[in-house]
Amino acid sequence: MTDSPLAQRGSPVPTPRSDAPPESPAGPHRPRTPPPGAPLLPPPVPDGEAPDDAPGLPGPPVLPDLPACEYASPELARVWHPRTQVVLERRLWLAVLRAQHAEGLRVPAGVLADYARVVDRVDLDAIRRREHGTRHDLKARIEEFNALAGHEHIHKGLTSCDITDNIAQTRVRMSLDHLRARARRLTGRTDDAARARALHTAAARLDALLGRYPLRGIKGPVGTAQDMLDLLGGDHEALARVEQHVAAHLGFARVLTGVGQLYPRTLDHDVAGTLGEFARLAARGAADTEVPRLRALGVLLRGYAAMAAQLAGEQWNEGDVSCSVVRRIALPGACCAADAVLGVLDGPSADGEVPRP
Repeated sequence: MTDSPLAQRGSPVPTPRSDAPPESPAGPHRPRTPPPGAPLLPPPVPDGEAPDDAPGLPGPPVLPDLPACEYASPELARVWHPRTQVVLERRLWLAVLRAQHAEGLRVPAGVLADYARVVDRVDLDAIRRREHGTRHDLKARIEEFNALAGHEHIHKGLTSCDITDNIAQTRVRMSLDHLRARARRLTGRTDDAARARALHTAAARLDALLGRYPLRGIKGPVGTAQDMLDLLGGDHEALARVEQHVAAHLGFARVLTGVGQLYPRTLDHDVAGTLGEFARLAARGAADTEVPRLRALGVLLRGYAAMAAQLAGEQWNEGDVSCSVVRRIALPGACCAADAVLGVLDGPSADGEVPRP
């Protein structure tokens, strides 16, 4: 069974496909994909206009993520901001619904446009209030998106990890892309041959990681994607096209074929370990004055890798809090610490501040 009461297991797929509303792509074999170069990140919220800064939040005070706030670049901190997670999830729900619609699932006219219109309208306070009542974070985000759009058509045939795991991996991929690009920019700007070689070698490690890093994909609660398959009338080829559409939307060339509910947490250990190696290689060309700060960041990175190692090979069929609470700290923490290494190597900022620690 899927997590959402909105899921329609075994719903009939209408035929012929010519009955689909005008929002359908041109044909069943051409699901709509984002235009080339379309950003996944939501637009930044202007100062003073963020609805999630409202007072009176339920529960204890919200403390900042110190590695992100203190050390990471604004670009990387934005990747791991809670608002970005919400927007990425909404865009994934919309991409899945469009792909399902292209495969014959009837979606009433105007529904896709109504969801698209409110994708970037994020109120974290409202979502937290819903979660306080539902006791389920993803269900709260589903209900908020539905309420804004005025429909209940998302999350059909899906389970929680079809959203949360895929978006976690997408944020990791976006972080790796950012780190690789930043290292290459620093390589091009430095006149120090040793530093340039070190940064080039470090960026190559991320090239290798990105080349082998696969997406979990649409797998359902036990890895069979049976709910989605039932929704598509048992059409395995249609299911494959939906999953390919999702992978393209999220920027992945490879998709795992055999998983349980979760993608293997060895992938998280691979990411954290490679980021530590990336930082070590990048620091080879460091000046003496930079070494203490880089050593401190290296300790952080080894700590995050050790956290990820505790989960590797442990959870396959179903995740629990012992998994999620560690990953919510280790993955963004490792990415931010690696970004901070590049910040140290980038030297003083425009106002003369040297990046900490």
